[in-house]
Amino acid sequence: MAHEKRGARLRLARPTGTRPAGLRLAYPMALALTAALAVAGCASAPADTTASSANTSSAPALTQATALQAFDAYVGTSNQAAATDDGKLALSVVTGAQQSLVSATLKSDAASSVSGDTSAYSSALSIFPALVQYTYGAPTFYLPEPSGYPRFFLADVTRALVLKSARPGGTDATTSVGGARVPADGPVLMVFEQSAAAGPWQLASIAQFPSGATLPSLAADKNGYVPQVPLTSTDLLAQPYATGPLQAAVVDDGPASAAARAVAAGPLTTGLYQAARDRADNDLKVPAGDVYQWSMEGTPYPAFALRTADGGALVLYAMYLNSTVAVPGYFDDASPIQPGTPIKVPQDLLPLLPSGQPSPRVKLAAQTLFSFAAIDPPATSPKITVLAIGGGLNYATAS
Repeated sequence: MAHEKRGARLRLARPTGTRPAGLRLAYPMALALTAALAVAGCASAPADTTASSANTSSAPALTQATALQAFDAYVGTSNQAAATDDGKLALSVVTGAQQSLVSATLKSDAASSVSGDTSAYSSALSIFPALVQYTYGAPTFYLPEPSGYPRFFLADVTRALVLKSARPGGTDATTSVGGARVPADGPVLMVFEQSAAAGPWQLASIAQFPSGATLPSLAADKNGYVPQVPLTSTDLLAQPYATGPLQAAVVDDGPASAAARAVAAGPLTTGLYQAARDRADNDLKVPAGDVYQWSMEGTPYPAFALRTADGGALVLYAMYLNSTVAVPGYFDDASPIQPGTPIKVPQDLLPLLPSGQPSPRVKLAAQTLFSFAAIDPPATSPKITVLAIGGGLNYATAS
């Protein structure tokens, strides 16, 4: 029968030949999650976790008009790029996690072959990865108090796909992001980032609200700016930089994780764990005798935190979810590795792999890149809540 392993904590050494997926933030959670959560002992704080304050006096003021201009420029350019299939244009208005996702789409290949073929990648569908267009409602902008670079602002806006056929599943009202069901249309949080004074404003991430979730009230100073929260702040349930690692521990190990005492159950925490466990986001089949493993990990992309009206923080960050199906020898660093039964490639991974290659018999690995928005509450509150999710497949490899 197939074997299953959850989380990278089950194997501390990275298997030979796998692609590094960014810094692993969630280490073994031997935590006594009590008052220690104020310092979030599950990870080591980065040396510099906030934007640099250098040269802030030379930075032009960030205003509602500036934010609207940047938002409108992104919408117009990205929709033109989608309409003309212009990848270079699409990449010109994105950065960070969003740039990686657009790049993955542009590198994808159309895939089509006969279902049931076990000697090569196969699918019952023809898949043509493409850029998509959206229409947007009137955005609400949240501008952080002035700081250094990278600068950012947040747009809360409702969007809808222009072409319903562009949705995964056609005209279905919901879509799946890593196994989490979210509305295909609806409110999203969009983070725009500027890396330097002379640099352009670009879209860094998008996170969609599941049904029923909304953005809580954010704090504001006398000038209307939202105070930023240092990622190492200790006045919250956990230091904001640890929000992702705590979530990762729950996604890796589920309700049994010690971190579940500090992270609320829901579609974007225990739900992602169950989706990974059930392989609910695709038609992945694990051959008898093979091992299936997944783990959520940190990314190199910057995180940001804004003060909520109740004294908590809205934390905006990105995470990887890696999944691998492989013969035991791959995980055990065997030499040589003995191939096993051919692994069927799920339909959604087909465009990310070379067309017409033999089905993998050693390993099939995939990485999803997520953008999240979560509430890290005041220290007296019970649990972190993950509010919104975005992202998609980032890469896949097979051998």
